[in-house]
Amino acid sequence: MLTDFLIPAPIPTKLVPGYQMPANPEQLLSWEFVTQQMEQSRVYWLNTLYADGRPHAVPVWGIWHKNRVHFDGSPKTGWARNLLRNPQITVHLPSGDKVVIIEGHAHMLEDEALTLAEWQTLDSLYQSKYAVDNGSPYWYVHPTKVIAWNGEDLRTMTRWVFPPT
Repeated sequence: MLTDFLIPAPIPTKLVPGYQMPANPEQLLSWEFVTQQMEQSRVYWLNTLYADGRPHAVPVWGIWHKNRVHFDGSPKTGWARNLLRNPQITVHLPSGDKVVIIEGHAHMLEDEALTLAEWQTLDSLYQSKYAVDNGSPYWYVHPTKVIAWNGEDLRTMTRWVFPPT
């Protein structure tokens, strides 16, 4: 079962000299911005590591459900083999203007992990988004940190830091 978890308060990112970053809390984004961008995106970029430490990036289809990005693919793909060995992952959207970057740990959902109703919900969301039959297996990312900004000048750069699970 996918349990709900608390979304931490938004905080400014660490200031970098020369960058126009949020000067006051009113400039920070809300979690709704993250949700909206993640729900609207058709493609999510996964970033994993090969066993020798080389980076691996690949676009995948997915859905946003219960404040997590869910995606599907064969355990025989390179990214899935990477995640089975090392579950650390970064997921980001294709846009450089409406940015969401999620750092976290990937988990593959086993059949017994969810109720039938939960599986049906995931399948329905996926099928309605992509007009395809089932995707399998479902993976999800539990976030450890999320960074987002709206616009190219970084004045809304916001982060959320999640407690360890």
